[in-house]
Amino acid sequence: MLLHTPLHPIQMFELHLKCGVDIWLSRKFITLVMVTWVKRYFVSTILQFQIHRALCERTGQYIPGDPTRPLHKCDIYRNPEAGRILTRLMERGASAPWSQVLQESIGEARLNGDALRDYFRPLEDWLRSENLRTGEYLGWSYDGDYCKFSIETAGLQVYGGFYNAASRHFDISSFLTILLTSMLATIISLRIR
Repeated sequence: MLLHTPLHPIQMFELHLKCGVDIWLSRKFITLVMVTWVKRYFVSTILQFQIHRALCERTGQYIPGDPTRPLHKCDIYRNPEAGRILTRLMERGASAPWSQVLQESIGEARLNGDALRDYFRPLEDWLRSENLRTGEYLGWSYDGDYCKFSIETAGLQVYGGFYNAASRHFDISSFLTILLTSMLATIISLRIR
């Protein structure tokens, strides 16, 4: 019955919190094998927007808070100042830690998702006003408890910042799933080489 309900990953995570039942098995494979994917795509996307915002600020095409110069309209194509900053950023390669190179090039040493939010702020504002205008409901509707026991009876403190029931619900099937997945990933990676 649960698999026929329209569950999304967030609802599946909530189901895991309530029941200790992990029905989203594909995440175990992703967790074991796709760590480089997170490094390669997630971090690079944040860095891309962060560097773009810094270049636009340095070239004067983006001024935070100025509605006449939004970040999504910035165009650094063939801009000499942006080219110099990018050259300085790329010249170092792997000779120094990325945070140090970032600090020297754009003045920020840490990953920061604010640039991504600034870039898409016009879209976010439009969506907010459009949803208010049309009366759209945001989020998921909760239509009952999917499990025999809830967060309270499981003794979990979710909103307090920790969730430590994994050891209690970690059984032999979970261990075998992880073991087989890692073995298959190793075999596949050896055959690809």
